[in-house]
Amino acid sequence: MSDVAIIPPTVVPLRAGGRVQAIIPDTVEEVFRIAKAVAASGLAPNGMRSPEQITIAIMHGAEIGLPPMQAIQRIAVVNGRPAIWGDAVPALLLARGFKIIETMDGVEDARGATCCVVRPDGTKIERRFTIGDAKIAGLWGKAGPWKQYPDRMLQMRARGFAARDGAADVLSGLYVAEELHDIDLTPKRKSSAECKRDGTQGVFDEIRRQIAKATTKEDIDRIESDNEAEIASMATRWAEIVNDELAAKREDLSAPVDQQAVLREIERALDTKPAAEVEREFSSAIVAMDEDGRTAALEMIQAKAAE
Repeated sequence: MSDVAIIPPTVVPLRAGGRVQAIIPDTVEEVFRIAKAVAASGLAPNGMRSPEQITIAIMHGAEIGLPPMQAIQRIAVVNGRPAIWGDAVPALLLARGFKIIETMDGVEDARGATCCVVRPDGTKIERRFTIGDAKIAGLWGKAGPWKQYPDRMLQMRARGFAARDGAADVLSGLYVAEELHDIDLTPKRKSSAECKRDGTQGVFDEIRRQIAKATTKEDIDRIESDNEAEIASMATRWAEIVNDELAAKREDLSAPVDQQAVLREIERALDTKPAAEVEREFSSAIVAMDEDGRTAALEMIQAKAAE
């Protein structure tokens, strides 16, 4: 008889009922890792196309107590500045011991929304926004949410005023996104003469230089994002040139590279141009090659430089 004991497999019981915890980064590097994952997933909201923009949203959210994924969904970039969606305001206030009471009443121009924020110490801050206020501000009947959901927009205005005045320590100065959407911050385009006088010519040249040097689609996204305000305000023809070059460069970087054709072009170029100039000219194509192609291209250029 065998003395070998047979030990039955241990079955680890499934555990349920535990509270799901958010992943909270401790360093800027960890924040950026999350931001890159979100950007690559394609699930980031409009206005947050780059990891850098998502990083800033996460950091703003951390300052007011939002975990990363909530911050990405609740922090909005409106007219180039961060804001918080109105639906997130009650959650933030309630989590800090505040109370928020909202009502809608009145008729005609006196109809409006009232929001009362009660601080943990019992202090009450009440603000009201009416149809009459909306008319004075040029908002009533405006195409979009003001025409489709007027009561809701009145509510968001009253909420934003009350929350900013009564819970400034919670919102840290962030505006409500619905309010910022109503502010027209579209920059006025300059004329070509104005651009030449105020130094925009240098900005225009620098943007084009950056586009020419870009080696990845991420570079193009960053250039476009970093210079969005400048492009929006420069002369129309100048902006068209920049946008055309951005689009062309993005298309070039997206297209598959015919390595043998590029190597032949480099070889022909080396017959008439200095090696350094050829390397600059073909830098984007070389970066897009696989390792063998890059090695072959750089060897050709280095051989020419050594002559």
